[in-house]
Amino acid sequence: MRTLLLVLVVAVTAERLASAGDVSCTAIDLSGLDGCPESGESGESGSVDGDSFFDPQALLDLGESATGPQFYLSGIVGGSFATLSQPDLPSSNAILNQTLLTGGGAAGWAFERPYGFWRTEFEARSRERMQFTEIDPVAGVTSLHARNGWSTMANAWRDINLTDQAGIYVGGGIGAGGYRCAFHGENLGTTVTGTTGITSFAWQAGGGAIYAFSDRVTLDLGYRFFSLGSGSADIYVTNAAGTLHDTVKTQFVASEALLTLRIYEPFRRWR
Repeated sequence: MRTLLLVLVVAVTAERLASAGDVSCTAIDLSGLDGCPESGESGESGSVDGDSFFDPQALLDLGESATGPQFYLSGIVGGSFATLSQPDLPSSNAILNQTLLTGGGAAGWAFERPYGFWRTEFEARSRERMQFTEIDPVAGVTSLHARNGWSTMANAWRDINLTDQAGIYVGGGIGAGGYRCAFHGENLGTTVTGTTGITSFAWQAGGGAIYAFSDRVTLDLGYRFFSLGSGSADIYVTNAAGTLHDTVKTQFVASEALLTLRIYEPFRRWR
């Protein structure tokens, strides 16, 4: 009904203007009655650029360009199946094989791409102490500790969505890490001691499965192989003849199973 009245009003107005000679034509294009002027039309009182009105494709393009990277924070916990070895030895070079607790966190940015995110992040983790103590009635007491394990990594991960909620990821990172290596032994009047802080280049690679609880919270279970470059640990052997200094190369590697909780835009108000 409103449309019919509007058509009648426009028709009467056009007829009056035409009879007064104020317009160059009497034809009325009613296609513009939906409220969206045709692009490029102009009136005598001023021109109107149709491009400034509603353009669906322009709004879609604007929405895509407005989608920027998303900041996230992650909490990490898991098991580290670690080996401390002496790489200079030609054969079996494992000093210690132990399962350690590891934990830490990460902060990064996620970039929207087809089929999932590209993520770049900074990660920091610590690892539980490795230790070995042997008490022998003849040889005496021998102990070895690798404590205060740490690593800081710059990682890049590629997420691949399989469904709306589930996916997989692969990637890796490089950085630095270290631990404090300590020796102590006593045997028939000879004492072996030494404590050295070791820092070296580190790298890791791995992948896993992702589950999204929402567009802001995800949980992933992954595997990583972590390797820390070798470093030299000091050893001091003391007996009645004096003290002798020597060094032993050690290297830390681990296969790790990690559970990671990731929150996107953690400082945005929850809805």
